[in-house]
Amino acid sequence: MAPNSPAVLASLVRLSKTFADNGVRAVDEVSLELQAGEVLALLGENGAGKTTLMALLAGLEVPDSGEVVLASGQPPSLKAGIALVQQHPPFAPELTLWEHAVLGLPGRFPGKKAARSLLEASAARWGFALNWDELCRDAGPLALQKATLTAFFLHPLTILILDEPTAALGPAEARSLLASVRAWVRENHACAVFVTHKLHESLEWADRVAVMRAGRLVATTTPADSSLEALSSLLFPRRQQPQVQESLPAPAASLPPVFMAQGTRADFELRGGEILGLTSLRGEGAEELEEELTGLADLPEGRLFLAGTDVTTASIAALRRLGLSYVPSDRMGRGSSPYSALASNVIPYQVTRLAPGGILRSHSVRGYFRELAKRFSLQGEPGQRLVTLSGGNIQKLIVAREMDHGPKVLILAEPSWGLDLEARRELYRLIRQAARAGSAILILSSEPQELLEVCTRVGVLREGRLQGIRLVEHWTSELLGRELLGVVN
Repeated sequence: MAPNSPAVLASLVRLSKTFADNGVRAVDEVSLELQAGEVLALLGENGAGKTTLMALLAGLEVPDSGEVVLASGQPPSLKAGIALVQQHPPFAPELTLWEHAVLGLPGRFPGKKAARSLLEASAARWGFALNWDELCRDAGPLALQKATLTAFFLHPLTILILDEPTAALGPAEARSLLASVRAWVRENHACAVFVTHKLHESLEWADRVAVMRAGRLVATTTPADSSLEALSSLLFPRRQQPQVQESLPAPAASLPPVFMAQGTRADFELRGGEILGLTSLRGEGAEELEEELTGLADLPEGRLFLAGTDVTTASIAALRRLGLSYVPSDRMGRGSSPYSALASNVIPYQVTRLAPGGILRSHSVRGYFRELAKRFSLQGEPGQRLVTLSGGNIQKLIVAREMDHGPKVLILAEPSWGLDLEARRELYRLIRQAARAGSAILILSSEPQELLEVCTRVGVLREGRLQGIRLVEHWTSELLGRELLGVVN
């Protein structure tokens, strides 16, 4: 356990951070001390502010108010001995793993051979076996995470922050990594913070546990003074069941399913007029499911049917022709062309109508955009670049584009990420509008509370598998949270 009278390595003093682009107050007056020789687990549901708080600690974000006070007196940074290992580290696709790892090494570059030797020695300490010549684009998030951690340990660190370090690890690898981190902490009188959703890991490996909710630090405790049940209650307290506005009638059971998955990681049937929500903690399979259901990745098992047609191996173009629309979780990289005009972002499925004879006329494009803007209350002018809009208005534009041609199936992944309350309400109104018009809607979201507000049925993904679907009235926030965490009777 941590020393009886630990030295304080860092003090987080009334830190607050609000993001200007969406007005979300991600961190709200948080104070916390980090002690030498301790492992601290940081818990919180998705969107609680954990990642932002750790970015403030690492000096990657600047607080609106409050400060990070280090024992060394330096400002927070890697140079001051603070390293943040992200779950999905940023990388340059064309670099090899060793090239990625040596970027930012302290001092002068020692040369390829010496750098490789340093990296291999550091990796061996942690039990990592890496192909250092593999390109980053081919390596996958786990290898990138290991390479990043290996490189950070070539710096003189005092505080190590690990964001979901075991999300992609098997039980044996996870235990090995956490044991190594704890041994390093004890040996170097350092501090490690690991952000996690796995309560059992917190109780087994941490000296203290801190819990965040809605941007605030709501509790700090120790494994000896806590339990799975107690931590679950802190993360997902009893909440009043949200009042679902404009509730939708259940589709008739006699109607044939419009969209159906059989023998897959998440089997379901979805009928027109229904809104099905599937929720998971990040890293529990929703990202893979998003790609599999929309044709971006092969389905590893089972079959997929759309409008009665087997589309298991269908192309994205074929899925579109059969009536599938998709609002991706990555709205800037996958759902739009940020530096193109607004009008250019809404016409992909209207080109045939707007270009009789194969000639796309600008007045037709502008007219279509203005028509769409009027019906969906979109902001901006046809020639304005999309990147100049707020996140909420970008999301509304993408949703309007996908809804406009009356899809049979509409899949929305993380539809409300980064949206303020008013933008969320407008989004939910549009989703219900599409359902009333007969679309079958599937929402993949890591925010369970929003599914209770907008869906007719809700299911939980845990460890990559669907754990069951219930009518929304059979769920409560507490029950849904316990199911997500695996704390079930």
